[in-house]
Amino acid sequence: MSYFSFKNVLLASAAAVIGITSCKPVEELSQEAKITSFTFDTSIEANSIVTSQPVIEGNTITFTVSYDATDTLLSSLVPAITVSEGATVLPSSGSEVDFSNGPVTFTVTAQDGATTANYTATATFEDPSFPIDEQLAGEYKGLLNITLGGAPVGSDIARNITVAKVDDETVSLTLEDFSFMGMELGTIKVDSCRIVGSDIPEYDYTLSGEQTLTLNVIGEQHVTVDGGFFGNTISLTISIDFNGTPVDVTFDGTKLTGSESSEALITSFTFDASNSANAAVFGTTIDQDNRTVSVSMNPDTAGAWDLTALVPTIEVSQGATVTPASGSAIDLSNGKSVTFTVVAENGTENTYTVSASGSIYFYDFETWTSEGAMYPEEITNPVGWATCNDAVGLIKNMGPMLGHPEYNGEYPVRPTENGMTGKGAIIESVYTVKGNLMGQTIPAVTSGTIFLGTFNALAAMTDPMATTEFGILFEDKPLAVTGWLKYTPGEKFYNENGEIIDQQDLGTVNAVLYEVTSEDETLNGENIYTSEAICATGSFETAGAADFTEFSFDLNYVKDYDPAKTYKLAVIFAASKEGNQYRAA
Repeated sequence: MSYFSFKNVLLASAAAVIGITSCKPVEELSQEAKITSFTFDTSIEANSIVTSQPVIEGNTITFTVSYDATDTLLSSLVPAITVSEGATVLPSSGSEVDFSNGPVTFTVTAQDGATTANYTATATFEDPSFPIDEQLAGEYKGLLNITLGGAPVGSDIARNITVAKVDDETVSLTLEDFSFMGMELGTIKVDSCRIVGSDIPEYDYTLSGEQTLTLNVIGEQHVTVDGGFFGNTISLTISIDFNGTPVDVTFDGTKLTGSESSEALITSFTFDASNSANAAVFGTTIDQDNRTVSVSMNPDTAGAWDLTALVPTIEVSQGATVTPASGSAIDLSNGKSVTFTVVAENGTENTYTVSASGSIYFYDFETWTSEGAMYPEEITNPVGWATCNDAVGLIKNMGPMLGHPEYNGEYPVRPTENGMTGKGAIIESVYTVKGNLMGQTIPAVTSGTIFLGTFNALAAMTDPMATTEFGILFEDKPLAVTGWLKYTPGEKFYNENGEIIDQQDLGTVNAVLYEVTSEDETLNGENIYTSEAICATGSFETAGAADFTEFSFDLNYVKDYDPAKTYKLAVIFAASKEGNQYRAA
């Protein structure tokens, strides 16, 4: 039988206790409390605003965020932090930290639980880098829309706005010559508009500014500007406190490249005759110097037609636009005029005033007759015109009987089927051989002439200059003469003595308006250009035109036109400018 001795047990226990307490010493805990690494993983959306990784200098940590970082993004940054072995940090690594209110303190506690260190982390905004020079600054072409107290007072007004750099974050904005409701307010220029990166899809950058401006008519007014840029476009709202009533101007424009055309001209203004609304219109004249278009009416039909809905066809410079648009009906009745605005490709603007200017009196060469001619079996003249054919008829028929060399050539004025449109008149200076007939001089070359008036052949017996009775009664005030001609000068130029000299012949068209006291009164070759009765004159001359060429000239008034007086108008074509002085080719 076995028994345990109590003494032995006690001794064993004592031995065990002694064995434990005599083992190796306990390890000491670390007192190091450092942040060894502080970074942002920018692949995390919340950290996308970080533009440079943090730098640790002592107990200071600094890093940069984008200039347009919002408080929402700053309040949710997620840093990755590494600390000394065994240490802990608060706020903890991987947690959201709010940097929107300024620097954040991070506290590191060492392994020993007692040692701590504070680190201050600061987010700084990077300097903004806006592409003002490269993208934003420049001239923008677009349309204005204006409201006054919310009510529209102007729509789709073509204008340009200029954006100019002030500094790296600021631009100025200029709208020149602003007006609405007939008030010329002048130039609106806000000197300082701040550029900010946009976090909305409509804009790449926003701008805003305000300024008190002194405007014409309304004096000092507070002006604000808000809007933004997207690509090469700009959208703006300019608000003016118009004595308590808001004026809002919206503008949408596209930046000009600088290569756009600046030409803003109406190049053609016509009326389609196939449109019955245009039946009263005869033609139009564009005056580019004065920016006017004169619409001439057919005197035979104008009074019978409606001028309230004429429909013009308009052509403008390449790249330009015109308002009202081509094909829009216009009202020119009762002396009304219509203003057309042409805007060039680069925004340059011209305005044209269009009005019904009066009547065009049309004289053609379609109908010829021998009635009234001295030698009707030989001579035809265009109806409505007088010619020098009868004078040459005398030379041809009476010259040989009275000792003058025979002339068997063409008559100076004759019809042709090859006019500009329809028939035309050939007006030729012909060699009639210098001599005399019944005491009157016959020139070596008789200048071909055709004119509004009457040819008195019998007057040649006593005064050759009296044969040309220039002018017809004319009841309106003539402004211009226009037509088509071609001209070939003769090769041999004869002077008044019948000698060939070295001189270039010229073809001429002359117009003279003169005052008369009776229908029988007339000016002739002797005084048509010198009489004191002359009220207005105009002329055109040419040294040569191989093809039909349009000519046009204004009448220059040397006296005031008086509608109560009686006038005659002469339009004179001469194949030789100095033919009335017996000098011609």
